[in-house]
Amino acid sequence: MRKSILCISALLMFMACGGKKIQTESTDTVVIDSTVVESDEETVNITVAQQQEEEAVKAFVEQFYQEWGRENLLEYDYPKQHITPNLLKYLAEAYDFDCEGECLATWKFFYEGGGDVGELKSRQITVRDKNHVLVECKYDNYEYDVLLTVIKDGDSFKIDSLKQERSEYID
Repeated sequence: MRKSILCISALLMFMACGGKKIQTESTDTVVIDSTVVESDEETVNITVAQQQEEEAVKAFVEQFYQEWGRENLLEYDYPKQHITPNLLKYLAEAYDFDCEGECLATWKFFYEGGGDVGELKSRQITVRDKNHVLVECKYDNYEYDVLLTVIKDGDSFKIDSLKQERSEYID
């Protein structure tokens, strides 16, 4: 019984180690059969596909920010092409000022609002997983991080939600 448990444990460790030959505490050597190797190839294919998807999501967000820019915050046509109805509703409800017609709190992509943030010094875009991208904006005297949820919409992507992660004035 102990030997069976050791063999099963060794097999699980073997699979977790990526198919390398390992030895148990006893002198038994565990060798993997071809079906597990095929599973490893599938895992590699899934990992490569996931990495490609994450790179595509990052490229989408980078292009979104580059093509729009914060100087065009009151032009809604561009962002509306790249967001879902869910985020459109959120941005409309987040607009806290008197407004006639359609008004969206689009500044939330760039900063919290309510003060001068200065010139943009850098923007870092980091993929957390295939659906979440952190955008870190550093200005002259302000830092702002926003987490975007990106979903697949047909052959393209759309931003479904945004959540402020950090907003801080600095010296």
